[in-house]
Amino acid sequence: MRELERGANRNFLVTSQDQRYVYRIYTDHDFYVRNPEAYRYELDLLAYLKEYKLAVPEPAKRLDGERLSVMGASANQSADPSDPPRYGALFHFFEGEEHVTWHPEVNEPIVISFGSAVAEIHRRADQFQVPYCRHHFDLQYLLDGPLQTLESILKERRSEDLSFFKDYADHMRSQISGLGKGKDTYGLIHADLHVGNILYNPDDGYCILDFDQCAFGWRAYDVATFKYNIMETVPDHLTDEIWRCFLEGYNRVRSLTQAELDCLPIFANAWTLWDIGETLVLATLWGGHRPDLIEGELSQDEYLDEAVETLRGMV
Repeated sequence: MRELERGANRNFLVTSQDQRYVYRIYTDHDFYVRNPEAYRYELDLLAYLKEYKLAVPEPAKRLDGERLSVMGASANQSADPSDPPRYGALFHFFEGEEHVTWHPEVNEPIVISFGSAVAEIHRRADQFQVPYCRHHFDLQYLLDGPLQTLESILKERRSEDLSFFKDYADHMRSQISGLGKGKDTYGLIHADLHVGNILYNPDDGYCILDFDQCAFGWRAYDVATFKYNIMETVPDHLTDEIWRCFLEGYNRVRSLTQAELDCLPIFANAWTLWDIGETLVLATLWGGHRPDLIEGELSQDEYLDEAVETLRGMV
């Protein structure tokens, strides 16, 4: 067993005979919505989507039929009773790479199919019902949570930057509120649809990873996350073609309204703000540095300089 690249959770590659799995240990932190109901919702959702042959990770069942494992005092009488329980889940391993469907050239049928799959996940999720709840990736979670993190760091040292973040968050709030929360625009979403969570291989196709942030939110948020992350990570001469193919596939299943399309830049900036808050939280947890998101050995102040410059450049 070996640990994979560290992210919001800890993931380990597990080999059993000729089968490979990924075992995830969920990170417990107030920045995220973390509780047994949330974990079970995610795992049952993935199993439900897999029934429709959608490209998502397949959670494995334990011998007792459960998908969620509990570690700590509640599961082990020999454990320290003061230790809080920790939760984990086992997933079938998917062998794939990032970016290969659009670099060095765009695989048009695959990207169209991927766009359709994202819309199909949105559509199928409307029929998913379980006896426990999932949180909402609404304005409070999307904007207020990151702002609270930023305020705790910036209020004494960088008040002018904090004012900028607050003012722009108010602008985003007013724009997004105009979409409303009708069933056609608001429902279960992936909530972290960047290219690092999309793997592909020629034999098995693609797989959309990391549903641990899935929540009820605006469908356009997923679309914006994909579009603007592509713009950041793929050569400029390919981005228009990728977006055209993705949009064609998505609209085959669920047509985006003009109001949703108009809001994509706002959602992209909201995602950037949320990502800044997440990075600062995990950097604090990991002793001031988050190697999977912060290149080099940036200090917290140096990272904030780059984050402020990035967001100002998007406004």
